[in-house]
Amino acid sequence: MNLSLLIAKKIAVYEKKSFSLFISRIAILAIALSVSVMIIGSAITRGYQEHISQKFYDCWGHINITNFTPDPSNIINTEKISYNDALVNHIQSTNHVQRVQPYTLQSCILKTNEGIEGIILKGLFDATSFKTIEHFLVEGKAITFRKDSFSNEIIISKTMASRFNLKLNDRIILYFFSGLNDGPRARKVSIVGIFNTGLDEYDKSFALCDYRFINHLNKETNDMIQGYEITLDDIKNSNQVEKEIFHNYLESPLEIYSLEKRFGNVFSWLQMMKMNEKIIIMIMMIIALINMISALLILILERTPMIGILKSLGMSNIKIQLIFLYSSFYIIGIGLLLGTLLGVGLCLLQQKIGFLKLDEATYYVTKIPIALHTENILFILFSTVLICFSILIFPSLIVRKVSPTKAINFK
Repeated sequence: MNLSLLIAKKIAVYEKKSFSLFISRIAILAIALSVSVMIIGSAITRGYQEHISQKFYDCWGHINITNFTPDPSNIINTEKISYNDALVNHIQSTNHVQRVQPYTLQSCILKTNEGIEGIILKGLFDATSFKTIEHFLVEGKAITFRKDSFSNEIIISKTMASRFNLKLNDRIILYFFSGLNDGPRARKVSIVGIFNTGLDEYDKSFALCDYRFINHLNKETNDMIQGYEITLDDIKNSNQVEKEIFHNYLESPLEIYSLEKRFGNVFSWLQMMKMNEKIIIMIMMIIALINMISALLILILERTPMIGILKSLGMSNIKIQLIFLYSSFYIIGIGLLLGTLLGVGLCLLQQKIGFLKLDEATYYVTKIPIALHTENILFILFSTVLICFSILIFPSLIVRKVSPTKAINFK
């Protein structure tokens, strides 16, 4: 039997009254808290990134195709394009593409007794275009798309309804301007639904309608659109699909833009959150290391007479080192187990109950989002074990300096 492991088990498990036992428990608690904070911090960071990103993807797709614009963040491009059925079929047949949805945009003015404000109408191509944002609908129903004519129904945001004191089935007047020399054109529309994405800028500015309603206002044929929204099976395939479509199917003046380019500020901000995750993990790892080093040094100090006896009996330095490294493994193992149970448990509780709330106007969500990934948890656990053992080898070298004669008499 491994003698070093047997002695380490005796010290770590069966020793009931010693100062080192108290320090070991503190070290276990520190590691458990550090690991749980790393798991929770990582789950919150990734959850927030995924949740907010998905809201933008639901509203705009993963990739957009429009006329070339020097500023991709300029959503409203005044130059429209003709709907190309062949292009849509080619894109739809591309690997990892789930849907291709044409859309159009039109600025207008909403005027009620409560005030006046500029908004943007987003024209949906058909009923399937509404599927990706249907879960944002809080009241009412989807727009009814007729085959023979356009619909004069619109869906407004909850923010807009509150701002103008509007409700379902209200009829409102929208004013449109087509040129500097033309007067405003008024159109009466009916509110059939109210949505809430939680994206403040989107909810303040956008309302949804039938794209043919916009084309009718501009005296355009129904094949005129603003661009195409492309939805993928996985955002990880975005670069591959973007390159394939650009090189194989697009001709000037069409250009393809990822949503990260169109909403650069938002996605840059979300990307910066990864740095917060790394900082949290680094700080918690340092705390765990400091506690483990302290516990190991105290353990060695308290067991100095034992070290002297083992050396006098002929045990090698490496085997004595292993005694304390095995004891450290016990402390780390218990800490990892408790930390994982605590961290994952709190994350699951937040997912189920959502007891930690947020201001949606500021953070885009009503509660702290959680994204638990098994590979991420395993990375945290293995990294903690690897780093701790790599560092703990150095303080364990102290046993090599212990003199057997002095150690036996050490008090």
